[in-house]
Amino acid sequence: MKNLSIFVVVCLFTTLASAQRFSLLASSDEILTMEHVFQELTPKETKIDGITYWNFDKTYKVNFQKKGAPALPYFTESLIISDFGKTSLTIEHDGFEEFSNIYISPSKGNLKRNVNPAEIPYQFGEEYTTNSFFPAEIATLSKPYNLRNTRGITVQFSPYQYNPVTKKLRVYKNIRVKVHMDKNEKGINELATKSNRNDVFQHVYQNHYLNPDNVLERYTPQREVGNMLVICPEEFISEITPLIEWKNQSGVRTTLVPLSEVGSNDTEIKSYIKDFYNDNLDLVFVTLVGDHAQVPSHSYGYAGYEQLWSDSYYGQLVGDEDDFYPELFVGRISGTTPEHIKTQVDRILEYEKNPFDGDWMEKAIGIASNEGDGYGDDEEADWLHARNNREKLMNYGYTQVYEFYDGTQGGEDAPGNPNPQMIGEAVDAGVGLVNYTGHGAQNVCVTGNYSSAHINSAVNNGKYPFVISVACNNGTFTEGTCISEAWVQATNEDKPSGAIAACGSTILMAWAQPMQTQDEMADLISEAYPNNRKTTLGGLFYNSQMSMLETYNNGPTAIEVMQTWVMFGDPSTIFRNKKTMDLYVSHPEDISSDVTSITVDCEIDNALITIYQEEQIVSKNYTFDGTSTITFPMLSSDKPLTITATKQNHQPYQGVITVVEQSLDVKDEFWKDVAIYPNPATDVLQISWNQNVKIQKVTLLDVTGKTMFDSSLNNSASALTIKTNTIGSGIYILQITSDIGVKTEKIVVK
Repeated sequence: MKNLSIFVVVCLFTTLASAQRFSLLASSDEILTMEHVFQELTPKETKIDGITYWNFDKTYKVNFQKKGAPALPYFTESLIISDFGKTSLTIEHDGFEEFSNIYISPSKGNLKRNVNPAEIPYQFGEEYTTNSFFPAEIATLSKPYNLRNTRGITVQFSPYQYNPVTKKLRVYKNIRVKVHMDKNEKGINELATKSNRNDVFQHVYQNHYLNPDNVLERYTPQREVGNMLVICPEEFISEITPLIEWKNQSGVRTTLVPLSEVGSNDTEIKSYIKDFYNDNLDLVFVTLVGDHAQVPSHSYGYAGYEQLWSDSYYGQLVGDEDDFYPELFVGRISGTTPEHIKTQVDRILEYEKNPFDGDWMEKAIGIASNEGDGYGDDEEADWLHARNNREKLMNYGYTQVYEFYDGTQGGEDAPGNPNPQMIGEAVDAGVGLVNYTGHGAQNVCVTGNYSSAHINSAVNNGKYPFVISVACNNGTFTEGTCISEAWVQATNEDKPSGAIAACGSTILMAWAQPMQTQDEMADLISEAYPNNRKTTLGGLFYNSQMSMLETYNNGPTAIEVMQTWVMFGDPSTIFRNKKTMDLYVSHPEDISSDVTSITVDCEIDNALITIYQEEQIVSKNYTFDGTSTITFPMLSSDKPLTITATKQNHQPYQGVITVVEQSLDVKDEFWKDVAIYPNPATDVLQISWNQNVKIQKVTLLDVTGKTMFDSSLNNSASALTIKTNTIGSGIYILQITSDIGVKTEKIVVK
């Protein structure tokens, strides 16, 4: 009779055609009404002590992971709620069907990646001797949280209820909930002020919340690149400065603050960041420079024998101590020596300004164990998880995604287990992304046995992947150097090799939850969401982490993953996933000092044009329909303007606009008697003029206004030679002071 009951229910589940979806039925400041309709799928069967149990582990994406409790599926969705008020929930549904003589397998609990889930035995907890349904409620609310200027809440739906004593299973069809907000009672994590509005997070809301229009209608967002705060010990200031200059030139308004002005411990550092955030409305990124000894990571205490070290702590600024949704994206340029910092700065500048030729950024690597079947996120084994993400990338346009899986998994995975040589050859050939999912330790990825030593011997100069590691301790950096740091500190022949950034856990990593982060990142990279594109490394990583938090209903293990997964790299770096294209830009070569706008032509829409002068962003705007008009206040300096155009997967354009006082006619008359050659220059720059022209001074400046050459002349001079072989290649400004005024000319040094 038992087997017949199972057969009947399986047939019923297989023929049900209702689609799984979340719908917002009604919305007001006091009540939000949403509905969940789900697709009931056929469960698998598992033998435990000779008895056949239903096992949902290979059927649904996420199941309850309370050890010993029935492993039933649940589903989550998040809502923006009122800024004030206590929340409560009422539940409606269209009834349920009840089935008898059903056996449901228990959960093995939240396992770490230092074990193989298949080797962990099933255990039956107290729920199996309690005559009641599990879970007790078919819908529940999370505690309200703050996410960058919004107050949110996550609703968990549990359409299956099971009584292990009576062996009865209930299946609820359509569950509707009403989230009530009582503004007469004080709520949790209320929002007192709403000021930090930034378009970067506007796209976060669209992807995270079912009702993003609740925040959209409150203000009109301005399209703006997020600003960055860099906290750096004094001993690394000179090494980090070129990155600060480039970020500002490219439109990322970046503030460099010496660590001595911030504080020496995690509490002081977070307090400074929070004050800076409150005073700077468009702050999105924070970059910490130095190792734990210089800029300490935060400890959340201990889980067992491991200390929970966290950098994401510095970006969680609003809400109580249990609110782990970030307001800022935090990265770390980690190193103990100036050489470590310089290597990473040089790599970022090369990656963003002058990327290596070829299609390496359209290739990726997937490395995965053969464990976790029925226990990983989506109930996938690691290798199947990696293969499914490979399919997303290949469908998007990646030309190659290497398969390095334990065991023999078919496809492009070679028989047997991968080895360091196989992985190293792919890294050296060039890839833009590396996903690792498996066992790990501080300095090794166990699948493939790929270690810090192999990274340090790589010769992938110019071809830098973004590395996402789902493994134990790949980010344990507070004591010793971890493999994630090896990726970003690596050099070959004294030039950067390794990775543009690497994300690794500071502790033993959870099994399933971080796989959802990898899944979401593959979706974001492959532009699976038309209205939710992420282009920065920090945007990709932290948005994927927020997806993981929501999917696992802000559970303790999901929170631990958010806390302890560290990003080693600059979070504002623009990710490359397409072969580099050119930006063709035209603009005025000079403007009068009283001009307050310029028009820039560019055939590529949505390119960011930034005007920069004397270490300050003057103005910036995006291109549309082939042009961009950029307005700015009247210039207070006659120093040259640097103009920079940037767009993801394009070669940046940089040029110079000189600021003049005289009319163009006077300028033409003056230059008629002056010769400047060669331009471009290599070893020397020659200047000659008619003696009727009274030249008094010649100055050569770089694009930031720094003086590279300066010479005063007497009236008898008619020529001058400037040695350019010692100043480095780039764009420079030649200023010539004469008896009729000051004139400038752009000089290129190769």
